[in-house]
Amino acid sequence: MDNARLELEKAVLATKLPPNMYMFRDMGTSNAHLLIGARTNAKNVYTLKIMLKDFPSSAPVVYTTKPLKDRNGNDLEVSHELHNYGTSDGKTRICHCPDSSWTPRVSLYRVYIKCRLWLECYEIYLRTGQSIDTLINEINRQGGNPTR
Repeated sequence: MDNARLELEKAVLATKLPPNMYMFRDMGTSNAHLLIGARTNAKNVYTLKIMLKDFPSSAPVVYTTKPLKDRNGNDLEVSHELHNYGTSDGKTRICHCPDSSWTPRVSLYRVYIKCRLWLECYEIYLRTGQSIDTLINEINRQGGNPTR
């Protein structure tokens, strides 16, 4: 990410989120990332690590900084129904955008919003067993369209 885009992303985040909720780390390295806090409606707090290596050319990889569990207490495994790429090294990689839908015009704030929605769906899945895929499809049918 070039410096102009970084400044633009910082400006957008500064208008949308409190400054203590996010921080850019290791910029200018292959490990550049954004750490951002996400608090769900149930008051649970998650930290997301948004990798910036190829951003905005490609969709950033997003991890939770702690492993997420399935309804049986096991680490989440790769699952289309749960829109995730599994858990490894103590973090879970979540799916926020199909590669075919990615455009460099998408902001980091939008990535955050999609991940926040994913976390809400994840918590509903934990309570009800309903898949994240089903929940997102229902939101799309109602016009929420979070996957675009």
